[in-house]
Amino acid sequence: MKILIAPMAALAETSGPITRAQALAIEIKKRGHEVAFCAAKDGNYRPVKAVKNYYAPIPSPFGLPLFIGKRIFKAMHGIQALGIQPRLKVTSFEKVLYIVGAIHKKFFPKDVHCLQKAIRDFKPDVVYAEFRIAAIVAAKLENVKVITAYSFPVQKSYASDPEYSKGVKEFLGRNGLPKIESALDIFDWADLKIVASSYELEPIDDEKVIHVGPFVTVQKPKETSTRKRNIIAYMGSGTITPKRLIKVLTEAFVGTDFQVYIATKGAKPFKRGNINVGHRFDFVDLMPKAVAFINHGGQNSIMTGLISGVPQIICPGNVFERRYNAVSVKKLNAGISLEVEDFTSRRIEQIIQGFEANPIYRNNAKKAGEKLLNLGGTQKVVDILESEF
Repeated sequence: MKILIAPMAALAETSGPITRAQALAIEIKKRGHEVAFCAAKDGNYRPVKAVKNYYAPIPSPFGLPLFIGKRIFKAMHGIQALGIQPRLKVTSFEKVLYIVGAIHKKFFPKDVHCLQKAIRDFKPDVVYAEFRIAAIVAAKLENVKVITAYSFPVQKSYASDPEYSKGVKEFLGRNGLPKIESALDIFDWADLKIVASSYELEPIDDEKVIHVGPFVTVQKPKETSTRKRNIIAYMGSGTITPKRLIKVLTEAFVGTDFQVYIATKGAKPFKRGNINVGHRFDFVDLMPKAVAFINHGGQNSIMTGLISGVPQIICPGNVFERRYNAVSVKKLNAGISLEVEDFTSRRIEQIIQGFEANPIYRNNAKKAGEKLLNLGGTQKVVDILESEF
C-alpha cells in the first residue's frame, strides 16, 4: 500500500501536525508500506529518514507575499520577546486557516496544484490529510481515497467564520466541485476522519469518525517512588510570552527544591540554580518525576500530560481549540485552566501545592492517559488503512 501524508504548514511554531505526520510515517514504514510526504519546509518541518517529500508551498500570514510575511512574523516574535501580549482572538479553525494564509485565494489553488502533482507522481492508494483541507480537495480532484485528521473544535457546528473562505469557494466553483458554506465543510468530504483523542475528551457522533488516541511517541509513565519535584513548562506560540513565563516561574520557584524546566524557542538557553531554560527537553525522561506540566493547551501538549499521568496547568489564551482542550482536561479533574491575567507566581504556587496535597488530579490524569493509550494511536490508524483501503 502507498500512503501520501500531507501535514498542515504555517510560519508560526506549531509542532503538532508535523510530529503526528512523522509518527504515522514511521509506523507505516514499520508495517512494510510505502509512504511519502507533501509537506512545506517551514520552520516546523522535520524529515523522516528514507521518506520522500514532495514540494509544497509555505503559506504566509493573511496571504501576504512570503518575504513580507516572514518579516512580519519576525517582528511579532520581537514584540513578544519584549513581553507585549498578543491580542488576536482566534475564534475558529476557519480563522486559523485565514490567519496562517492557507485559504487565501492565491495560495489555496497553488497548494492544491502541488498536492495534485505529488498524487500523480507517487500514485498513492490513499492520502492522509493532517488538518490540510487542500489535500482533501486535491484527492477528490484526482479520484483518490482520503482520510483526514479531525477534532471536536474544528467542526463547523462548534465554530466557524465563513466570511474567510471566499477564495476557497471560488476555487471549488471553477473546478466543478460541490458548493460549501464554510471551508470546514470540506472535512466531510473525507472517506474517514481520524481523531487523535478519545470519545471522552472529544464526543463526536459521526459514522465516519474513529477515535484512535494520540500519535505522540510518549511511553506509559514509569512508576517511581521518587518524590515528584519537576515542573515542566512549554507554551509554544501561546499567549504567555517567554519573558513572562520565565519571570513568573522564577519568582515562584527559584531556590526551592523543585527543578523547573522551561522549553521555549523565544529565549536563549540558560541554567540558574534550579531554573533550566532550553529550546527543548526530553519530556519522556522528565515527566515521570513531574508534579505539574504547564502548557498552552495544544493537542500534543495535553496528550503528553495525560499519557504521562501528570496534572496540567493550562493557559489557552484567546485560541478556540486550546480553550476547548483546557475545558476538557478541567472536566476530567486532571488539571486547572487559567486565564492570562491569573498567570501569576502566587497562583501557580497555590496550584502546585494543591496538586501535591490532593492526589485526585494525578490519579485522574493517569486514568485518562491509560484509556488514550489503549486506543492504539498510529498502530490503529495503520490497521484502519490496511482493512479499509
